[in-house]
Amino acid sequence: MKISVFFVENQFVSWSMSRGLVTTLKRMGHDVMPVVTPTAGEADHISIEMVKAGLPPMEILQKQDAILISGPEYLAPWFEHVYGMLEWKQMGVPKAGWLHESCEREDRSIDFSALAWAADEWFFPAIQDAEFHDQEMFAKERSHWMPFGVDTTVFKPADADSVCVGVTLFDVGFIGLMYPKRQIYAQALSKYEIPPIRIGNVRGLTDLMGYDYPGAAKLLASQYRRIKVFFNLPAMSQLLVSKVYEVMACGTFLVTPLLPTERGANNNLSLFETGKHLVYYRAGNLPAVVQALREWSSPDKDAERREIARAGCEIVHKNHSLEMRLTEILEKLRVKQTVN
Repeated sequence: MKISVFFVENQFVSWSMSRGLVTTLKRMGHDVMPVVTPTAGEADHISIEMVKAGLPPMEILQKQDAILISGPEYLAPWFEHVYGMLEWKQMGVPKAGWLHESCEREDRSIDFSALAWAADEWFFPAIQDAEFHDQEMFAKERSHWMPFGVDTTVFKPADADSVCVGVTLFDVGFIGLMYPKRQIYAQALSKYEIPPIRIGNVRGLTDLMGYDYPGAAKLLASQYRRIKVFFNLPAMSQLLVSKVYEVMACGTFLVTPLLPTERGANNNLSLFETGKHLVYYRAGNLPAVVQALREWSSPDKDAERREIARAGCEIVHKNHSLEMRLTEILEKLRVKQTVN
């Protein structure tokens, strides 16, 4: 199949929702046209003409078998400006929109009605959004729950070729953005006697060719594997963030926050069983969080921790690979999945 993938490529978007989509579809045998697209938030720094020059013309897109839009909440405004809303809708090529966020975040909301025209089939990483938008006024029978997937060729357990073999392991760690909410939370935890938490980020991997996205993804995976207990700090979106799947796919033990019951966000947690695949914690109960970090990082929990990490790794590789997600998306688009 000929598939165009529109996506954002920067250091803040996960590999599996950006360039990883392209490499996975190619690995599946498809003819893929990657289309790196700026976000709507960059409109103040880049002109429509510059964006138009970097996007494929409509006559090229019309020859594709399918179009995948990763992060339509960020990209849809450019489609309207460059191609025209009516022209985009009438293109005739099946289009899938896979969101990056829950529609309700702590800092902002997504108005789905303002971008519903941009795709035919909609894939929400938050189950509450998929259920809510399965209405005539939104995307009846075209609204699907699609949790994030993970590129299991990158995020996988250590092997003989892994750079992390033989290096120091950190008892408790977190890798990711430390925005204000997480800074405040970490500061609140620091008032207790907690195990040292190693906090870092994988950014700035740049050479003469520019930012090395594949290299950064592999480096991130190697860092996940260096952590005994990955302590996932609370996020802004009401869903299981992509980091959950990445960490588990690497065979690392994960402690991640519960989600609120509002709008049924906690139903996203049904994918994994606490104490079997990972451990969920209640973010508001700081003493219990501290106790959990102490216990799970202790030598007394080594065997149980390893077994939970193994089971979590197994279920992610079995049920949540990017190949499985993309196969389902193409099936929902009702296109024949021929490969070259």
